Amino acid sequence: MNKAMQALRNHTPVPNENCSLKRQSGGVRTARPLWWWLLAAFLAFAVIVTGAFVWQRSTRMTSQKIYDELVALDPNVTEAQLESQGYAYGGEAVDGWQGYSGGESYPWYFNPDQKRIDKFIDDVRAGRESVLKLVVRGVGPAQQVADDAQGGASSDDAGGISVRILWYDPNISADWAEKPSTLDPVTVHHDGKGQIREWWWRKGRIVTSDKRFARGIERTDDANTTYVLRHQPQVPATVTGGQSAATGDGRTGKTESDNSGATGEDTEKDETIIIEYDEVLYALGG
Repeated sequence: MNKAMQALRNHTPVPNENCSLKRQSGGVRTARPLWWWLLAAFLAFAVIVTGAFVWQRSTRMTSQKIYDELVALDPNVTEAQLESQGYAYGGEAVDGWQGYSGGESYPWYFNPDQKRIDKFIDDVRAGRESVLKLVVRGVGPAQQVADDAQGGASSDDAGGISVRILWYDPNISADWAEKPSTLDPVTVHHDGKGQIREWWWRKGRIVTSDKRFARGIERTDDANTTYVLRHQPQVPATVTGGQSAATGDGRTGKTESDNSGATGEDTEKDETIIIEYDEVLYALGG
C-alpha cells in the first residue's frame, strides 16, 4: 500500500515529498559566480566616478559663471546686499596711484577686508585655485583724468560702488605679450601655468572682462603698504611671428639663456601697441 492510500485510511494529510526535499535543501545557498561580483564592483565604481564628475562640473569655476553672475546683478545693488551674498569689502578707491598716457588713472584701494584678501594671496602662492569677490567703494578699475574739454570734470563719477572678481586659475597657460610701440615686434612671454583673472562691474555693466595678471603678487612699502597685480596682456590672436621669450618672474624681461625662445620678423607692419596696465590689489594706510 502506498503512502497516499495509508494516509486516506488513517485520515491524515498526504505527505508531499517535493516540499520535504525543498525543506531539506533550503538551508544551503548556491555560491554566486565570480563574474557577478566583478559586475557589481564595476557598477559601484561607475556610480562613484559619475557622481564625482557631476559634482566637479557643478562646483568648478568658469569665466562664463563669473560673467553670468555679474550680468545678473541689479544695477542699484547696495554694498550691504553684496556682502550678504558673500562679497568681501575691497576697500575705498582713492585716485592717484598710477596714471597712463591714454588718460586712465588707476587708484589705490585702501583698508579692505584684509583677512579675506590675504587668504586669496596665500592660495595663489600655494598654487591653489581660488576666487575672491569684492565690493569696492568708488570707481574701479580706473577713472578718466579730467580734461579742459569737460571743464575740469572727470568723465566718470566717483560715487557708488564697483564689483571686482578675481579668480586664480592654476590650469591656464601663462602666456602674455607686450609691444611698447608700433615700431617694436610683439614679444611673447611664456611663464608656465597659472594666472589671476579679473572682472569689474559697475552700474549694471561689465567694464573689465578677463584681464590677466601674474601669479606673483608684489608688495611695495613706500608711502603705503601696497599689494600690486602685474598685468600680463593676452597674446593677440593675429600674432604669427615676432619675438618669443621665456620669463621666470611672470612679468618682466627675457631670460638670457640660449633657450629663451625663437626670434622672427613680422611680415607686415603692425600698428598694435600692447602695454601693461598694472593694478593695486589693496593698500594699507591712506
